[in-house]
Amino acid sequence: MRAWTCVAVAAAMTAVVIAPSAGVTAPEKISVDAVYEISIAGWGIARASLDLTLEDGRYEADLFMQPKGVAKIVTAVRTSVAAAGAVRGDRVLPDRYKVRATETDRPVAVDMDLNAGTVTSLRARPPLKQKPGRVPVTTAHKRGIVDPLSSGLLPIRSHDGRDACRHTLRIFDGWTRYDVRLSFKRFEDVATEGYKGQVAVCGARWVPVSGHRPAKKEVQYLADNKMLEMSVIALPNAGVAIPYRVSIGTPNGEILIVPSRMHVSGPGA
Repeated sequence: MRAWTCVAVAAAMTAVVIAPSAGVTAPEKISVDAVYEISIAGWGIARASLDLTLEDGRYEADLFMQPKGVAKIVTAVRTSVAAAGAVRGDRVLPDRYKVRATETDRPVAVDMDLNAGTVTSLRARPPLKQKPGRVPVTTAHKRGIVDPLSSGLLPIRSHDGRDACRHTLRIFDGWTRYDVRLSFKRFEDVATEGYKGQVAVCGARWVPVSGHRPAKKEVQYLADNKMLEMSVIALPNAGVAIPYRVSIGTPNGEILIVPSRMHVSGPGA
């Protein structure tokens, strides 16, 4: 899997605002300003900054990721990801998704337009190589989906965020189609700059659908991996679950994505 896609495996933790669900009060606007530190086996490898707004039933999310620490020795790649769309009840309906990776001799870019969960236009570079054993991506696999950034939009009805862990995320990243199945595990108390309180911890299972080669060891490992977790912050007055922390067990050590700063502003925040 591509490194930035792996970050999205446990629900693309960055697009975090949804429309109100039944039983909660909707603020007029919510803004999220967050910085996430990404590490593997205790070594810091990247930092991601997120700007997120929701207003009048629409959301816009921008994520910028750059290497840090020892990773700067081997790569200078900076990645920007943007997504926008609408929310209708408990449905997330992205209408555009864009990825750019700069300062690399192998440019990575995605431009995807969607309508009601169906991909209407797609340009992904480099193109997916046709190799033996790869499961073809069909037109049907591009329906009823969300992009990786928008996949973090988690409807909640509860005040503790437990029900954010009951979703199955149907994700298409421009190359591959996969599901992330969430389930509730426990509650934890956390603290970082801008937030102190309780999070609901979701277990996650990654399920490949298409674009993958099932015989590859890394695909089999990730599909069998039970060491995937995502914790979420509940904002019940806004009908919002905000992904807080992601952990992914790998043969080379645990990948951790944790916020060093998370500020949420707006009525009821």
